[in-house]
Amino acid sequence: MRKRTIWAAALAALVFPASLALPVTAAVSASAAVSASAAVSASAAVSAPVAAVSAPNSSIADQLLAGLPAAREAAAEARARLGLDDSPLRSAVLDVIDPTQYDCPTANPPVLDAITAGIQDWTQDQRLAATYAILFDIPMTEAVYLSTPGPYTFGSKGTYSKKASQTFKDLRRFWDIKSRDIQLVPAHGRMLLDQARVTKVFTTIYHQPADLSANTAAFIAGQVDTAALQFGDAPLFTFNAYANSSEGVPTPGIGLVPDRIVVGDGVLDGFALVGLSDVVTQAIIGHEFGHHIQYEDGLFQSTLPAPEATRRTELMADAFSAYFLTHRRGENMKWRRVQDFVQVFAQVGDCGFTSPSHHGTPNQRSRAALWGFGVAESARAQGLILPSRVFAARFEKVLPLLVAPDAG
Repeated sequence: MRKRTIWAAALAALVFPASLALPVTAAVSASAAVSASAAVSASAAVSAPVAAVSAPNSSIADQLLAGLPAAREAAAEARARLGLDDSPLRSAVLDVIDPTQYDCPTANPPVLDAITAGIQDWTQDQRLAATYAILFDIPMTEAVYLSTPGPYTFGSKGTYSKKASQTFKDLRRFWDIKSRDIQLVPAHGRMLLDQARVTKVFTTIYHQPADLSANTAAFIAGQVDTAALQFGDAPLFTFNAYANSSEGVPTPGIGLVPDRIVVGDGVLDGFALVGLSDVVTQAIIGHEFGHHIQYEDGLFQSTLPAPEATRRTELMADAFSAYFLTHRRGENMKWRRVQDFVQVFAQVGDCGFTSPSHHGTPNQRSRAALWGFGVAESARAQGLILPSRVFAARFEKVLPLLVAPDAG
């Protein structure tokens, strides 16, 4: 199975401080799908505010704290078994991109500050529970692989449900790929309160022992069911979106998983906190639909090394989304809203130049989105929708310009 993601699990390094025995590098490497932003780099994680709290106050908390290294290994093993890991980084790949040539911000993107506000006031047990929830990406993983109960709503309060459904319908109509088999599915952080569902994720997907899974689920539910963690609706639990395709191949231990776009409540609610609620739903779903175009058109094949190959597909998905968002037969957004959706992509950019899941710097993601906007705008009068393969071929020609060094 292939899965494409925005970024999320490195949040664990911010949630659970390094001084409480969670190595930053381990937290960041816990998910091969994660694009570690400069904002959540090791140095940022170490300097994150740490609440003055006592040691975990329950035996299961002690067990979970001691078991973090094994938990990381279990999570990594499961992703490898499911085919989700990126290729191992070889020494030759480490230097494929020279970070000194690129302009990367040192400040956190506004959305990261927004979704992590208040963490310094959490208790250690709350941090530990949140770390496990993020490390195993529980709500998102359930939505990708297992059947989740409907009716489907988007955003923790259902605010984006109508917009999400309409955008998905419009994307199917707009692009020329086979898309009737793709499902649009939400991921809700509040599912962490349902111990049976969390236990099923641990046992079915991660192959953890039933008793440990149940105890961990109970501990998570007890800590998440608090106002501080918004009863599961804290955006950081689901600040992600996935596009996955089984390509007709059953997933080991699970079976045939339908092609899906999974949108976490947290990515919608999080960007609303920074004033981008008007465009985030369309931008995110458009980006993930772009990955399904890549699946259908065979656009994932690349001879590039891992960081550059992933960057290429992510920037292309940004461009697919921006083209749809701007095109008069798509969302028909004008310049003010174009500037807003460019901000969405820029704020999930990263400077993890040697990471196999590097998604492109904020500047590169902005340029890719603006290029897609420009292609649509240049043909606004004609209203012609380019075939997806033609659009992709044009993107390949300009990719070297989009990723050119930009350090001043």
